[in-house]
Amino acid sequence: MTTEQGPNVGFLEFDRDHWAALRAAEPMSLSASEMDSLTSPTQPMAADEVWQILLPLSRLLHLHAAQVQACKGSPTGFKAPYVIGISGSVAVGKSSFARVLAALLAYWPGKPNVHLVTTDSFLFPLAALQEKNILHRKGFPESYDEPLFVEFLQAVCRDGQATRIPIYSHVRYDILADEMQSVEAPDIIVLEGLNVLQGEQGAGPNPLDFIDFSIYVDAAEATIKTWYLERFVYLKNTAFQSADSYFNKYKELSDSEALSVASDTWDRVNLKNLVENILPTRERANLILHKSADHSIDRLLLRQV
Repeated sequence: MTTEQGPNVGFLEFDRDHWAALRAAEPMSLSASEMDSLTSPTQPMAADEVWQILLPLSRLLHLHAAQVQACKGSPTGFKAPYVIGISGSVAVGKSSFARVLAALLAYWPGKPNVHLVTTDSFLFPLAALQEKNILHRKGFPESYDEPLFVEFLQAVCRDGQATRIPIYSHVRYDILADEMQSVEAPDIIVLEGLNVLQGEQGAGPNPLDFIDFSIYVDAAEATIKTWYLERFVYLKNTAFQSADSYFNKYKELSDSEALSVASDTWDRVNLKNLVENILPTRERANLILHKSADHSIDRLLLRQV
């Protein structure tokens, strides 16, 4: 463990072994089959990753949540949820990470009510993006209905209201018109998305105002691009084959043609968004998890308090 100097000053750096030692007696609560159901074929997670990285993190979050909840006492008796924000690039594996973490948190003592919320739910519908002529900037800040996002957080975290939010379909590449996700009396919200750490505090209500602990999943840009290309080819051969898929038009591409399309999309859209909007928020996180090319986390940076 070292104290970071330079660009990451203010963070304590851990390697896997030192971080794993923080686990103490935190129990493993997920079976192998549950793990398989929670992770993506293109973003696998080995059992060692849970033992050495996520269980120590679960213990840290449990301790931190107790401190935060003690400060959130309300005269009305309403107990505000503990909100964990998870951000990072497209294709870095934050969705699989968030699903596994949320499942582990649900096994805390007392079996808290854990809701996993993705900020994809707050993207403008496809028709609205086309009308605004910003479909090519989907995932950029202007493609999200931020007032709706903040309204949701306000209702659940400050007003204690049960609420319903849109559901986003990756297959249809759109908000589903006839389905909603209910969020009612959560003890913990795991909030995952590209824009979780974006915005400026002090300029009116902001998602950052509601997050108690934030995590940034990081990797080298070249590594993330490789994962993006691999994922695109995998989806071209699986999900894109469905007639319901927005990307069905790519189903007949060869793997090499699909790689070319994916590489162009990455360079024009996703890399640009990463560099301009996502990566600059990394230093805001309480914890930065750095992944190596084999998807394992090799370095952790924990903000000093």
